[in-house]
Amino acid sequence: MRKFNRPQKWVHPKDRIVRWKIFEGDLVKVIAGKAKNEVGKVKSIDKLSNRLWIENVNMGRMTVPKLNPSKINPENQDKTGGWWLASVLKPIHVSNVMHVHPDDTDDEKRAVRSEWKKVDIDGNGTMRWRRVIAGTKIIIPFPQKPKEREREKSSFDTSAEIARELTWDINLDPPLPPGVIDELRTPHKGWRYNAQHKNRPFI
Repeated sequence: MRKFNRPQKWVHPKDRIVRWKIFEGDLVKVIAGKAKNEVGKVKSIDKLSNRLWIENVNMGRMTVPKLNPSKINPENQDKTGGWWLASVLKPIHVSNVMHVHPDDTDDEKRAVRSEWKKVDIDGNGTMRWRRVIAGTKIIIPFPQKPKEREREKSSFDTSAEIARELTWDINLDPPLPPGVIDELRTPHKGWRYNAQHKNRPFI
């Protein structure tokens, strides 16, 4: 399944959503449109057009340029170029989707309206902004962050032992410009060179 970067509808900045309640990885349900009542995970969002893509929901076909099959299969040397229909994901406006109740099972998926609300999580009076079901205190958990791919090791990488090794020493002995010690002592006031201070002692 491929996702092609076709230009989306432009939305005026004043109409764009400032604080999104739906993130990538959330389980949502479509409440309107051709894909109504379908449930899936949010694959990606586009904050410039207020649209999002849901995995295996609102599938469509789009005409795309066909690759040269001779680069893939040497038997098809005569077939070069052309156009074909590819299965792609089509975006859905954010107003047509709602969160799924976090306590629902696989048999029933209820669409619920969510809102941002300050909730006391630890019970110590510390309030934190969380997504909750509108009118209740049921928290909608944040989706798990995807694991970062481990970077491939290279022969040019510096080992951790060499990187931690201290190869230089801080030395505050003269000669130093006048006022450097004062600048280090008072980080909120930078030192400026003044002819009156040219003979000022270092300490």
